[in-house]
Amino acid sequence: MRTYKTAVAVTLAALALGACQSSERAAVAPKPRGIEGRWNALGGPVAYSATFNNGHFASVEQGTGGVLATGTYSNLGPGQINILYTSRTTNQQQSANCNLVQPDRLACAASSGTRFEFGRA
Repeated sequence: MRTYKTAVAVTLAALALGACQSSERAAVAPKPRGIEGRWNALGGPVAYSATFNNGHFASVEQGTGGVLATGTYSNLGPGQINILYTSRTTNQQQSANCNLVQPDRLACAASSGTRFEFGRA
């Protein structure tokens, strides 16, 4: 009889622990979808990040926080955008078309022919 009570107590404790763990998983916020949010450049001579926020685009150097470019972006279709930005180093306006090739990876081609990629931060 004592073994039976111990087995029941262990089973109830395991169920209670499982309930706690599943409620913790439910509290985790979902990852952002689409383009919105912060992205880190993959490769390139300078480490920088870019932010896409409600039609506005900005990129900053990660080491100094200096602004590299600012501009706007517009949706072209599901997972496709066009960025129109001004480089703060050359003061020239550029355009780039970007495709969401994976949920956390954005591949872009600038009007100058330069290609660059971002990974979701």
